[in-house]
Amino acid sequence: GSLSNGWRAQRALIAMAELKAKGDGVGGEKRLSRWSGRAASARVPFAAGGSAVLLLWLLCCLFAATGRCQMAPPFDGQGGFAAEPVTIYVSPLMERLLSVDDINYRFENIVYLWLSWEDSGAKDAMMASTEGFRNGSLEECARPCTSEGKLSRNSETFQTAVSCCDGVWLPTLGMLNVYELPEGRMQPYEINVDVNSDSVAWWTAIHAVYFTPMDFRRFPFDSQKLVMQFGFKGTNEIKEFIPSAQSTRFLVRGEGDIVSGWDVKSLEVQPRNFTLESELSFFLDNYGKMPAPTDPTPVLPSSGAYEGVNLVSFDLVITIERLYNYYVLNMIVPILLLVSLSVVTYIIPAESLDIRIALNLTLFLSLTALQFIVNDQLPRSSYPSAVTKLILICYCAVAYGVPETIVVYAITRSSKVKEEMASPRPSSLKAIDENEPEDDEAMHGNMSIAMKVFKRKNKVPFFIDLACLICVLVTLIVATVVVLHGL
Repeated sequence: GSLSNGWRAQRALIAMAELKAKGDGVGGEKRLSRWSGRAASARVPFAAGGSAVLLLWLLCCLFAATGRCQMAPPFDGQGGFAAEPVTIYVSPLMERLLSVDDINYRFENIVYLWLSWEDSGAKDAMMASTEGFRNGSLEECARPCTSEGKLSRNSETFQTAVSCCDGVWLPTLGMLNVYELPEGRMQPYEINVDVNSDSVAWWTAIHAVYFTPMDFRRFPFDSQKLVMQFGFKGTNEIKEFIPSAQSTRFLVRGEGDIVSGWDVKSLEVQPRNFTLESELSFFLDNYGKMPAPTDPTPVLPSSGAYEGVNLVSFDLVITIERLYNYYVLNMIVPILLLVSLSVVTYIIPAESLDIRIALNLTLFLSLTALQFIVNDQLPRSSYPSAVTKLILICYCAVAYGVPETIVVYAITRSSKVKEEMASPRPSSLKAIDENEPEDDEAMHGNMSIAMKVFKRKNKVPFFIDLACLICVLVTLIVATVVVLHGL
């Protein structure tokens, strides 16, 4: 459409030029006006079509650039299947845990993963590839034995830095729960082929972002297990994975915390040995449903065809604990201090209804304002965390004081009304009372609250306040210990 519109515009412009050259009078002017309109109408869709083509071309360039920016997987093997099933020893050395995003359930780290195995043909394959590169039969080495070495056609030794490992068998290991391989990351590697034995070692630095489930029931006293899941292989290629050396820190020295808010406790390798049928059944049974009976090629055949397919894999599990001191000082202590002020309610005289209710409402609003600040730091999960439960208990403790205040006030007021009705005082006695010396008022003012209460005939409100005070304190202490320890 854009090309045809462009052709029409060009034809109209040529016709306009010819008419201007001829100058045919009035008729020529009419024809010139008609061709001018056609040229203008053809230019607009042509311009729009050209813009669309240009935009499409830019998008294609962008997608092509994005494809080029995709980083290569860390363990991209070569050589197909091994001559016979091999046993691979796994040694993870974590340089640093960079970050833990407990809001989005992700973490980022750098791990040097060392794999070692025995291969009787690795030495000959490495020497043949190296010799082929040096004598010119290989134009270039697709995989040097190290990322930091420089190959030379004039070298004579078979050291790792000057050797070619094109013909050496390397296992391909996928990474299942990788969220992102950051662009521009450094991915050094080295393939060590021992010329004096059959051993082979391959280490690679893995810098990636992973997603993993997390449990925040005991927040902020929780610990998490960050899992790096590697792809499975058939036992006809890899016999098993065996854990070897491990380290939670590597290369980088220094004191202090290595990641904000967390402390790394351990790093371990967990090998897995399972069948393909059991793995598929686990996910379909727990998180979905089985294939339809009429499915011609089901994910999980009912005939048990996958029952004998044995697979091996391994996971790297990083155990971390939250640094809870920050949360205790900035969240738990202010909450407990606020709720502890609510016990003052039960010390204020029962007649002071307005003071007692105002205190509880003020504390309730203060606790609400504090919760807004706390919620920004709490993980959003489908279950309440320990701090959330503690806040709910504190809400109940503060709110409990309002109905209790109304009850004891009603009892006190009713008792006073009954006393006034039972013993009416003569006006002469009232006059005498009004003329009493001020010393009695001073004595009553200095009298302790407890003495005032015990001088009264009705002591029920006092005992109710005392019982509620003890009950609230005991409940707060027990609930805090139980909730924060996850009992």
